[in-house]
Amino acid sequence: MKKAILGALALGFVCSPLAAEETRLEIRALTQDAKFIGSSMSGMNVIVEDADTGEILDTGVTTGTTGNTDIIIRQPRERYGQISDDNSAVYVSTLDITEPRRIRVTVSGPNAQAQAKAEASSTRWVLPGKHVDAGDGWLIEVPGFAVDILAPGAHRYVEDKSEMMTITANVVMICGCPTSPGGTWDSDKIEVTAHVRRDGGEYEELSMPHTGAPSTYSVQVPSKELGIYEILVTAFDPRNGNSGVDRASFVVR
Repeated sequence: MKKAILGALALGFVCSPLAAEETRLEIRALTQDAKFIGSSMSGMNVIVEDADTGEILDTGVTTGTTGNTDIIIRQPRERYGQISDDNSAVYVSTLDITEPRRIRVTVSGPNAQAQAKAEASSTRWVLPGKHVDAGDGWLIEVPGFAVDILAPGAHRYVEDKSEMMTITANVVMICGCPTSPGGTWDSDKIEVTAHVRRDGGEYEELSMPHTGAPSTYSVQVPSKELGIYEILVTAFDPRNGNSGVDRASFVVR
């Protein structure tokens, strides 16, 4: 009888499912060579999934500020040093897991500049009840400039066959941080270029100097010939390979 009872208890122990433990992930997206991506750029989309099965465990959007420029950019970083603060952009994902799982987190955006969309992901083992929230939590670096062509407007028709067309673009880091001559994000070190072609021909490249207005670059291109003009504006930082692109077109008829 005693053996039967012990056997039943053992069987019940083996068959009982493990209790799920709340496990918290603090997820932050940090722009390459810049700051956190949050509310000012409508945040970054976050997908939390099981890396082995593809099961989506959670989704969300980062919210909060871009953080403290001095701490993130200007001050030397110490081992285990923290660059985020209580207001820095973050998405907190709470999982209920019963066993260690290999978790992949993917961030994509920024949502305020769809043409600048970048994506980065990271995978790690997550243990039940062991929160990933120390220091900066789960920090994922995302490359990119947000390049936004301001003029000409999309698919603009030009009837007067003007000799020149002005191309103007706004170029910021994807966290929204401004670029300017000699600034923290020094436009003197960033190559902003207009690539223009007519009717599918070869692209002509023209450097776009800073206009003096915040993060704004401009150049005039010949436009006296009839045709469809395609425009690419690119930004490239040769110091780290960071880049961004936007497209537009206009029609001279």
